Amino acid sequence: MGRAQYVLLILYALYRVLGMFLFYFIHFLTHPQKIFAKRKVHHCPPALRDESYGMHQFITVNGIKLHCVISGPEDAPVMLMLHGFPEFWYSWRYQIREFNKDYRVVAVDLRGYGESDKPLDSKAYTIPQLVSDIIELISSVCKDKCVLVAHDWGGIIAWRVVYQRPDLIAKYIVLCCPHPKRYLELAQVDLNTLMRQWYVLLFQFSYIPEMIIRADDYLFLKDLFTDSKTGVVNTNRMDDDAISAFIYTFSQENALKCPLYYYKTMRDPNKQRDQPRDQKVQIPTLLMMGVHDSFLTQALGEGNEKFVENIRVKNIDGSHWLQQDCADEVNREMRGFLEN
Repeated sequence: MGRAQYVLLILYALYRVLGMFLFYFIHFLTHPQKIFAKRKVHHCPPALRDESYGMHQFITVNGIKLHCVISGPEDAPVMLMLHGFPEFWYSWRYQIREFNKDYRVVAVDLRGYGESDKPLDSKAYTIPQLVSDIIELISSVCKDKCVLVAHDWGGIIAWRVVYQRPDLIAKYIVLCCPHPKRYLELAQVDLNTLMRQWYVLLFQFSYIPEMIIRADDYLFLKDLFTDSKTGVVNTNRMDDDAISAFIYTFSQENALKCPLYYYKTMRDPNKQRDQPRDQKVQIPTLLMMGVHDSFLTQALGEGNEKFVENIRVKNIDGSHWLQQDCADEVNREMRGFLEN
């Protein structure tokens, strides 16, 4: 990609960021009472304590406690689920109930998320550190190989786990996160692929992203999951109870600050030492991409076979929030893949 294209990309990202600032500035000028309104206190919704999802446990890895929701027979194969941003264990609710009859399902809050520990040093969120968390977690909950399931940021971490410790993974299922080398390959020639990641620039700022997300009682989160451009296609899958669960979780102390560190540490040169290796992934892999994903182009689903020996790619008629949006189809694809 040439210099002119990079300049265009930066200008576009600035345009989107400034446009968002202007939107909220005008919003507060026209609704001044919301500037001085006391922040609403959100209480834990019953769904997050629903025992059908499993037991809430804390597992110590790398000196921090990770919150996990665990269900299913103790002697069954382990299925470990890694969420993305801005999500937490609850984003796997439809998969937990589907697979905990046959698997020991472990849905984790990644470090900095949900009820897991939240170190306040940004250096605690480098990719090598996040990968190490998951490798230790697998060793803690699994006597043999596990089925690794990941979405979005969880996929960024999981691809590295697959490369570093293939001996721990039986099968790999990843949603809305192509192989990292495929992303880099396409990003060098396709401006649209990079433009869809404009929000990464926004998240480099301090304080401002948190203010925007909290504004007007977390309107940003509501729109992200339900807006016609970025939200779910099947609106019944993201009802008021689900939105309440997300807002409650991200309204807690440091619940936004720490997840945003994931984006800030992307600038850390140390992450370059943790890029996937040149050899192909040998673990059987299922990649599912959303046809209406606002953040990833469809082309990213193509060409992954160059980096994975045994991969199946499935395009699903849904949004970026695929495991919630199209739960039935995602579950069918997962079960067919696991039983093959």
